[in-house]
Amino acid sequence: MNGAPKFLTTLNSALSLGSRIHISKTSLSSILYYITGHGFGHAVRSSRVIRRLLELRPDLKIHVRTIAPDWLFFDSLSRITHSLQSIDVGIVQRDSLDMDLDETLAACQALHDGISQIIDREATFIREHDINLIVGDIPPACFEIASQAKIPSVAVANFIWSWIYRAFSRNYSGFSPLISQIESFYSKATLALTLPYSCGMEVFPNQEPIPWITRASVVTKKEARSKFELPESATIVLLSFGGSGLQRLPWDKFKQLREFFFVVTGKSKKRDGNVLIVPNTQPHYEDLLRAVDVIVTKPGYGIVADAISHRVPVLYTDRGEFPEYPFLVRALSDLATAEFIAQEELLSGNLRAYLNRLLAKEPNWPSVSLDGATVAADLILTLLDR
Repeated sequence: MNGAPKFLTTLNSALSLGSRIHISKTSLSSILYYITGHGFGHAVRSSRVIRRLLELRPDLKIHVRTIAPDWLFFDSLSRITHSLQSIDVGIVQRDSLDMDLDETLAACQALHDGISQIIDREATFIREHDINLIVGDIPPACFEIASQAKIPSVAVANFIWSWIYRAFSRNYSGFSPLISQIESFYSKATLALTLPYSCGMEVFPNQEPIPWITRASVVTKKEARSKFELPESATIVLLSFGGSGLQRLPWDKFKQLREFFFVVTGKSKKRDGNVLIVPNTQPHYEDLLRAVDVIVTKPGYGIVADAISHRVPVLYTDRGEFPEYPFLVRALSDLATAEFIAQEELLSGNLRAYLNRLLAKEPNWPSVSLDGATVAADLILTLLDR
């Protein structure tokens, strides 16, 4: 990066020494990790970074503050503190495909009206827990909190909320004054780690690109199908619509597509013909990805990264006017075997022709770096050790 600050050069030099520089540190350090509660994707990728941080620095103390459920951090839960606390809004969703922008704006205005009290509350938490560094994915206030506490902060992101809200400000002018404050908060991040196909990141003065952060199953397809009691020879379709879910799916229509076996997450396990519901608190979702032949979804960072990692073809639908959408569609076009289905067709149950066309496509899986969690953890710890 041209004109990079001196500390970025130091970070890059430190990386060449390998992770041993982190393991040898003797003084106890604490990281506060803020994660937006919007969907599951931010929490899932944060859990990968947290896991790698703890592998590199076993004595590290990590405090996670988010409204994302604690089971998303299952493999690190005994070694972190998880508190249900929100310092941002994200987007209020009626379900996985339907945004409520009126409620989003009202919630954002209420949060920013009380931002001083939020910062004071979090400052107390920082003092009480002797926090040395803040990581955010990507609540804007956490970088203002770090700045006022005079500790470094790191953003991990593929978009920022001010960029998202700006796209809606044409019809919702109330977002405009909030955007200025949000961008002033983001600009105080010490370092931004930008993921592939990122958008709207210009507000960060210091940036470092990193590879995809993703999960990776370690079991075979046969083992994964056995684990979830899935038919060994069926063409299995995973319906994946994130933390908000999608109750409008036409299950009766899907049951008529006997050549396919459908899997979805829900409150509890249930089998109904060629549809299987597995618990949504499933800690090894990557093994479910390994088991299936197709993913039907809306493009979000987490599921796109998982599809690329496990090389599972994707049948994707649109997300309305969510600005991140075209960037992730481009990622699917470049790095995955994918096919589009309109929401109307999906919600009418007209999947057969689209699934058959997708499965007949020439595979498109170019080589891509998937070690973003390791790169992010190394950079975070190098900054912590300065």
